[in-house]
Parts: sequence; C-alpha cells; structure tokens
Amino acid sequence: MKMRKFYALLLGSAMLIPTIAYAEPTPEPAAEPQQAQTEKTTWEKILEKLPKVSGYLQSGWNYTSNDAKSTSSFQAKRLRLILDGKVGEKVDFRLQIEAFNGIAGSTNGNGQKNIQVMDAFATWKIMPEFKVRVGQFYTPLGYENYDISPATLETVDFSNIVYRIACRNPYEYNFVDYGRDLGIMVMGDAFDSGKGFKYLHYDVALTNGSLPCKDDTNKSKDIYLSATVRPFKNFNVKGTFNWGEYTGKDTKSPDTYNPMTRYVVGAWYNNPKGLDLRAEFGQMSSNIQGKDLVKETGAYVIAGWHAGKFLPVTRWRN
Repeated sequence: MKMRKFYALLLGSAMLIPTIAYAEPTPEPAAEPQQAQTEKTTWEKILEKLPKVSGYLQSGWNYTSNDAKSTSSFQAKRLRLILDGKVGEKVDFRLQIEAFNGIAGSTNGNGQKNIQVMDAFATWKIMPEFKVRVGQFYTPLGYENYDISPATLETVDFSNIVYRIACRNPYEYNFVDYGRDLGIMVMGDAFDSGKGFKYLHYDVALTNGSLPCKDDTNKSKDIYLSATVRPFKNFNVKGTFNWGEYTGKDTKSPDTYNPMTRYVVGAWYNNPKGLDLRAEFGQMSSNIQGKDLVKETGAYVIAGWHAGKFLPVTRWRN
C-alpha cells in the first residue's frame, strides 16, 4: 500500500522536518529620549482597563492517497481566541477558547469539530516567589504542555509526550483532556541570580483528575509536583511528577480506583541569537497486581539555530 501525504501552510506556523520556523529577534534595548510626561486621555485610561484580546489561526491543506481511500481537504488545524485581563493590582485572569482542534473524539454527532474552553483561570500574584492559580489551567507536565504554546512551538505539531501522555487523562485512558484540568496550583520563582533570571521555578497543583469543564466523578484528586532549575543563563532542567487515580472500565466497584503515575524530565538550552536545543522523556503507567493497564512512553530531541528572523530546526521523536 502506498501513501503520500502533503500538508501546506496557509496561515499560522507549519513545519516539515527538517524545516524552517519564524522567530522574532530580541531587540537591543535603546536609550529612550527624555520626553515631557503628558496626561493620559479618558479613552486611553479606559483602554488600559479593558481585557487584552488576541488569538491566531493555523490552517493548511491535506492530501492523502492510499489503496483504500484518497482525500483532499482544506483544514483549520487550530483557531484560538485569548482574553487576558486584570481583576486588581495583583490578580489577573485568562480565558482561552479553541475551535478546529483536530483531535479525535472532540467532534459532535455530525463529525464537526467542537469549540472547547481551554483555559479559564485567575492568578493571584502575591509575590514573585508565591502565586496562586485557581480554575481550569494547563498542567505543568513537560515543556511543551506548560512553557510553550502552539504559537511559539518550533514545529507545527507537538511531540508524543503531549499527545500520548500529557493529554491522556487518567480519568479514562482514551479520553483527551488537552493537558488541562480543574483545580488549584501554587507556583513561584525564587533565588535571584542577579543576571536577569531566577535559579528556581516550582509548581504544585491539586486537580480533579477528570475531564476539562466537568465535575470530578470520584473522591480522588491528582497531584502535580514540578521544578525547573536554571543553573545559568539560557539553560534549564525540568522534572514533573503526577500521581492520580481513576475508575477504569475493568474496575468492578465504583469506589475502587486504578493508580496512575506520569512523569516528564527534560533539558533546554535556548540562546535567542544562537542554538536552540531541547530534549524530553516521559512515561505514563498504571499497574495493578503486576498487570499493566496503561503504559506509554515518549521522547524527542529538537535542535535549531536562530538565524535572524528564522529558526531552521530538525527533530526526532518517538
């Protein structure tokens, strides 16, 4: 059986491997001329208080040919609408809606791709070392699910760590949760290096372990422990551990839960004017009396070089 597949970028960012991505250069700070301060108009003051609206669309064309069936279709891979605003001096919020996500199982009865609420959370920034986030948020499981968005990802697709591990909810093995969950998370940055970065970032979260936009169906909660250590500029090492329980299809009693563990470890060096090198390894497993109910592993290595406004990259993933 022969299969040929072509994907062309129409709008957004897309990537073949090896390929070229577009990245904004980091401008050198320039001395600002001394100007007389002018009082802001009423309209400018109103605009400052309004939420910031942003978003993006990634679209393309997909052609598939094989012995069974051939298809040709324009696609909208991702459509995101983002609303960021402030409730007070130290409290801000985010609302993110996605359509055309292209993930199997997220369509309605007619096979149309559903609109999904991705993020709906508020963050209380008590101090840089201690912040509290409440609502539905992206979990700190790996770089790609937490530190990178589809708009800043070097390639058009995430790695299998995201698709097979971070987005596979323990609530039910084959359900997709988009790497999001409802709960509460404390986080912060500590130990100032004096060189424009903090040595440590941490995240500790307690979540439902259920599906986004849905109440928990059992008494168990998921726990996330994550730490990112930055020993020097442009380089960090990250590790995240997640433990939870879910009611599987093979569980006879609704009060009997299957344990689930997930972990992701990785390292990242990213010089805005040079090398971009990142690698991660992750595993998800559930074992009852020596029997593997769930066992997934994923890994990838990505390497690129910032060449002005472009980022040529190559990637290996498993």
